[in-house]
Amino acid sequence: MPKSARFAVVLAAALLALSLGAGPALAHEEITPTTIQTGTPTFLTLAAANEKEAPITKVEVTFPDGAEVGETTRTPTGWKASRTESGVAWTGGKVEPETFEQWGFELEGADQPGTLTFTVTLTAGGETEQVRVPVTAAAKGAGTAPAAPATTAAPAAPSTTAAALASADTNSSGAEGRATLALWLAVGGLLLGVAALIITLTRRGGAPPSTSTPAAPQDF
Repeated sequence: MPKSARFAVVLAAALLALSLGAGPALAHEEITPTTIQTGTPTFLTLAAANEKEAPITKVEVTFPDGAEVGETTRTPTGWKASRTESGVAWTGGKVEPETFEQWGFELEGADQPGTLTFTVTLTAGGETEQVRVPVTAAAKGAGTAPAAPATTAAPAAPSTTAAALASADTNSSGAEGRATLALWLAVGGLLLGVAALIITLTRRGGAPPSTSTPAAPQDF
């Protein structure tokens, strides 16, 4: 067999052995949100799906240099969190094969824009896997639209105001006219009453004495 052919066979066998020996990844990891703002404390969530046959029993998140670990964490039932200056670790629980779980941790805030690379370490069945997960830190306020200026209510239209005043004046004038008419009617009624009283009193005083025809003189 030519030397070149033997080399090709050996290389193919080596690649086949490497492909057979390389098993699937331990888990699939994600950190959300993938973009944060600088100078603002942020709560991040790590999600990991177990792609192995053994359960995941330990989860660690190592912060990048310059990133400060916050005080709060989110711990699934059965797990226990422990914080250090460089990250957070969870132990005591299990992520069974073909399932996923979520863990929460706090970042005090990124000082400058850029990429923050967190190192996630998962342990399952004595096997450990490390994955680097990037998170983008954007300048505070970047990409946000400016707030719309506050709007004030428009003043009432002059025509509307004038119409309202005219209506009020009309109503007022009508009311005054009705009051005046009522007053005159009352005065007229009073005068009629006085006249009727005078007539009644006059009649009660008696009719004037009747005049009698003097007797004709008698002839003697």
